[in-house]
Amino acid sequence: MKNRPSFVILPDWRMYKDFPWQIWAVGWLAIFKAVIWLSTSPNCPDPVLNILTIKFLVCMVPFIIFGIGVWNLRKWAVWGIILFCIADLVFFIIFQKATGCIMGNSFWLLTVTLMLFNGPLGSVLILISTPYLLKHSGKNYLDILNSAK
Repeated sequence: MKNRPSFVILPDWRMYKDFPWQIWAVGWLAIFKAVIWLSTSPNCPDPVLNILTIKFLVCMVPFIIFGIGVWNLRKWAVWGIILFCIADLVFFIIFQKATGCIMGNSFWLLTVTLMLFNGPLGSVLILISTPYLLKHSGKNYLDILNSAK
């Protein structure tokens, strides 16, 4: 691809007003899914807590890399984030008690926030944006900008 920028950790174009907001949001959502769990302490039985900890540790680095890769419009990042979101949903189907642990007994805004970043809701939102991500992945940002005009 001509004029393809190199892989940048915080690409400038993600902050341009014409950059697709869905790609911007998925990148941040993936990064938040990777790190928000570090600031929470779910109150749940020890076996479930151990399983949740392993899940979050395994997914942490890939979600950060895929989030940045999505901002860089890389196809491998889009496919990677799709696979990890599907695996995340399967995890919450298999370990249903984990969802209750994440929600906790907090006020509703914290519960929604935790479900968005630590629970299945964030994965569902990322998967909903999949067609848009696939449409623009592998392109140069300037190509997306020119096609929008």
